[in-house]
This record gives sequence, C-alpha cells and structure tokens, in this order.
Amino acid sequence: MAGVTVTVCLPAEAAGDVEGALTKALAPFDSDSGDNPVDRGMWDSRRIHGGSNGRGFAVVGGHEEDPRLIHDDPAFDGTPRPSVPGVCAGGPRALLDFSEPHLASERAAGASWDLWQSLSAVHPAAAPLSDFVERWHNDPDAFPGDRYGDAMFSAYRAQPLIEAYLDHPFSLGLWYEGFLGDTELREHPVIGYEGTRAEYIRYLTPPSTRTPNTDVLTMDGWWLEGYEHSMAAVHAFCEPELCPHDSPLPAKWPGSEAYLANLPGDTILVRVHCHC
Repeated sequence: MAGVTVTVCLPAEAAGDVEGALTKALAPFDSDSGDNPVDRGMWDSRRIHGGSNGRGFAVVGGHEEDPRLIHDDPAFDGTPRPSVPGVCAGGPRALLDFSEPHLASERAAGASWDLWQSLSAVHPAAAPLSDFVERWHNDPDAFPGDRYGDAMFSAYRAQPLIEAYLDHPFSLGLWYEGFLGDTELREHPVIGYEGTRAEYIRYLTPPSTRTPNTDVLTMDGWWLEGYEHSMAAVHAFCEPELCPHDSPLPAKWPGSEAYLANLPGDTILVRVHCHC
C-alpha cells in the first residue's frame, strides 16, 4: 500500500484533544509498532488532509468559521495547507454537509479557478508549456544536455505566474508533466482554459469521481475497507486471522459518505491520509 485515506470516527469528548484521540485510535494499526500484528499494519506516517484539496467535507452553510472544524496539517516541509472556502478536513458530523457528496470537490475546483484568475491579474502572462517543449525539441542551444527535460520543466515553472499557482495548495496539484517521448504533455487543466468557471468545475468533477469513498475507522476500533470488489474489516484489538467478533461491514457497503452521514451529529470525523 503506498497510501490510503481513512475517515476516523471519534467520540464527542475528543473535541478537546483531537490529535491525542487520533493517536490513540490509530495506534493499533501502526505498522512500525513492534506490538501490532503485521496484518494489522495500515500506516507508518499520517497527516490530517482533505480541506485543501476538496477530498474532505463540505461545511454546512453558516458554519464556515466554526472553531470546531478541523483543517489540514501542514505539508511535510511545513508549508501551511489552508482549507478551500466552505471545505474542511473534519469536525462534528452535524457541521458537515452530506446532502451533495460532490460538493467539496466542486468547491475545490472553484477555488482552483479563482486562484488562477486572481494570480493572472497580478503576474505577467506566462508562456505555455508547449512553447518550452517546442524549444527543447528544436533548439539545441535552448536546454543543452537536458536529456530528460528537467531544465526545460524548471524553466517553465520558474515563470512567476506558473510558480505562484502551482505552489499553492488550491491548484490541487493537477499538473501532469507527462513524458518527453510519444506521450502528449499536458498542463494543469486551468492553464489556458477558455471555458467558464461553471464549465471548469464540471470538467474537473465528472460524475465518475464525484462521490468520495474512503476507509473508515469506527469508534469501536474497526478499520473498514468497503469497496465494490473488496470488503474487509480489521479489529484494533484482535489478531486479524483469529478475531472472534462479527464484522460490522454490511452485506453491501453503501460507501463511506452514506455510512458517515448516518452517524450521531456529535461524532467527530477526521480525514487522515496514511502512508504505508
């Protein structure tokens, strides 16, 4: 497993120390702990993540500034990861809007668009990636010895507008450099986009990607992996192969968001991205 997102469910009393409660809930699944069975190892590093990229939760209208909302941990280099307006990485279930499962991702796409427009107003226009690729292919003096295009990509990114945009979390990290061969190189979707804001949001949030689905760690210690073709439940307090308890997975997994939407309103939900 390279990475997995899990939604951790915490009791209301965890509000005073969310990080402490997360540490306790996730400890039985720490693959680096010598006390945990190998088959229960789900992560070796983790961070709260989902507010800055739209993979968290939409916030119920009027509660955007509620101090009980949970936001992303900084990036590994310490860079802050502010939440997209109207989106968060967690909080009490009652403050999270499950009425439209795609709402958080739509808000993130809108923030990506808005960021590009605001930066375009204060930075000089940038040359498209295709211009740099053409020079790399046709001008031997442009990027001498740059076999893999590293210098070419660096020159493209060094443009103030491109750098400011791609370095901001609201750009969503959607920039595909591709390969310097037969594969077509693509820029970030918003760069050079000529449609409207609404069209851009629809473009970035097609129906096939609109409903999030994560693993779920329940308050009673079950790590649920519920996907159409793979359903599993691992108990925090048992050897996976010897667990005598009945799995809480339903016969048909409704998806994480449908499951979470039916929890009590004071349940604290936290999106956590885990590496293993």
